[in-house]
Amino acid sequence: MTHKKTAVIGDPIDHSLSPKIHNHWIERERIDVAAYQKINIKKESFNRDVDRLIEEGYYGLNVTVPLKEEAYKYCDKTSDVAKTLKAVNTLIINKDGVYGDNTDPIGFEKSIANRGLNKKLCVVLGAGGSARAVVYALTQMKCEIGIYNRTKENAESLCSDLGVKATILTETTISEFVGSSHLVVNTTSLGQQEGEENNLIDFNSLNSSAHVYDLIYNPSRTTFLRHAEKNGFTVQNGLEMLAHQAAQSFKLWHDIMPEIDDDLMSVLGVG
Repeated sequence: MTHKKTAVIGDPIDHSLSPKIHNHWIERERIDVAAYQKINIKKESFNRDVDRLIEEGYYGLNVTVPLKEEAYKYCDKTSDVAKTLKAVNTLIINKDGVYGDNTDPIGFEKSIANRGLNKKLCVVLGAGGSARAVVYALTQMKCEIGIYNRTKENAESLCSDLGVKATILTETTISEFVGSSHLVVNTTSLGQQEGEENNLIDFNSLNSSAHVYDLIYNPSRTTFLRHAEKNGFTVQNGLEMLAHQAAQSFKLWHDIMPEIDDDLMSVLGVG
């Protein structure tokens, strides 16, 4: 009997923690499927390579950068969230074809669910794919959003594509806006490289009760989060979002909502 297969695809993919997460749950729930894999796929050969994986028995694929837009185009049907974001991070393959969903927004929302941030003022740094998922989630939470991106046009496109109202911040207006903000989310890759500084926020002007979130989880404490901590702010990296979006994918494939607990976090080297 051929076991059903799941994997994450992306380029690069070596750094992905998704196999650790999914295989922990597969083992714990005693699901009779093959071990979850990570597979490098180039953007140029996306369709051909995914066709091949489906032939090989893959019925669930997570999709990471830079392939989420390709995955969206590849689908026969998509969820409303994926349609709005024009990006897919979860493929479900069945007899009706390929269905695409995007679990990033719900993953982000669940990662801050206990922080009382609904209807609050929030700042999003960046306007790429991750920013779209975050802005979508914050819109669902009825937050008032300010977006700062070095290329202002990209922030404007994000709002128009998602059909959301947000304040487009500039270098001169950001300080005043963060003074009243309850959440700052860095969605840029600034700080991922060793010694790279993220100076987009002046923590001296930030509202003293604000929560500071960096979607980067490797390193687990970017200079951005370290500066925030030194200034007395509560901080969070992207690991919980990763776990929560993975849990939603797991449920879509296996019809079981897995637990995000201390066992999982210790598998991921936290705690």
